[in-house]
Amino acid sequence: MALIQPIVDGKIPENKTEDNASKGNELGYDQFLQLLCAEMQYQDPLEPTSNTEYVAQLATFSQMEAMLNMQQSIQSSNANGLVGKYVIVKSTNQSGNTTAEAGFVDYVQYEGSKMYVFVNGNKYSLADIYQVADTDYMEALTLAETFRNAVAALPDPDQLTAADEEAVAKLGAAYSSLTAYQKSMIDSDTLEKFKALVARMNEIVGDKKDEDKNDGNDQTGGTTGTGGNDQTVGTTGTGGNDQTGGTTSAGTSTDGAGKS
Repeated sequence: MALIQPIVDGKIPENKTEDNASKGNELGYDQFLQLLCAEMQYQDPLEPTSNTEYVAQLATFSQMEAMLNMQQSIQSSNANGLVGKYVIVKSTNQSGNTTAEAGFVDYVQYEGSKMYVFVNGNKYSLADIYQVADTDYMEALTLAETFRNAVAALPDPDQLTAADEEAVAKLGAAYSSLTAYQKSMIDSDTLEKFKALVARMNEIVGDKKDEDKNDGNDQTGGTTGTGGNDQTVGTTGTGGNDQTGGTTSAGTSTDGAGKS
């Protein structure tokens, strides 16, 4: 009966699992007990191993067990501490291609004595972690990159106009809200252009205020009239109604003889 073996690129691939490879490089409880049993089985019957030596070996076994437990505890603590951290993982597939992925560790999963981290929904071994970055560092780096792009989107200082006043004001407010650590992530070229933009915009705004002030001084704020409302209240009549505190009438004069 013939055996069928797949061939990839003219070669027979080696099917080595991660567990088998790792087990070959580890010395655990089973291996230590196997060595102890083999020593007892094949010892010289004329000169058997003394009880003192067995006690010493068992003490060594206990020490190794304690060290392995401590190592497991440290690895578990380190894995739990990676949750929420920004990491870069590198993994190699069966074809030998190495891929890298960056992101935050979502959670840690335990499978027996092994621990796995999940980054962007993908499962990786702890050995695949290539780099771990502090959260504050990544936040500062992201804010610095955003600020750099905002500065690059604005025109050069000599081409700045009054229409860019709002954009420069928002950029200044964003820079003021950054911490000293976050500001240190901004490169010198971006910072130099930002300062030049602010200085140029202050000049433009200052010139605009001076023009508005000069225009206001050219206009008078009131109206000057000559004579105002000069009205003469009263009526002077000749032979009519000339009233001076009373009434004078040139009416009808009657004497005893008749009408005149």
